[in-house]
Amino acid sequence: MRPTLELLLDLRGQVRDLMRVELSLVRAEISERALGIPSSLTAVVVGIVLLPVALGLILVAVSLFLLRFGIPIDLAFLIVAVVSIALSLLLLRLGVARLKPSRLVPAGVRHG
Repeated sequence: MRPTLELLLDLRGQVRDLMRVELSLVRAEISERALGIPSSLTAVVVGIVLLPVALGLILVAVSLFLLRFGIPIDLAFLIVAVVSIALSLLLLRLGVARLKPSRLVPAGVRHG
């Protein structure tokens, strides 16, 4: 049988070793996750750049499609632009209307 003091010293040493191992695992995990941040950030930036370009190409394609119906090219682009702006303003108005503070309070929460 080992004395209690010796057991406590062994326990302290094992806890200290366990903490060192856990800290090294945390450091390794953090550094591993940090390595993925630049590629994720790059993907977000490329997506942000490509999205308006793709939307512009779609609008140009719709304008060119209107040419098949005998609409002059300048009028076709004007129609697509006006419809796009009107739709954007409508969506913006609907979004702002839904952001009223009274709509953001969770159900069941009372004022007062």
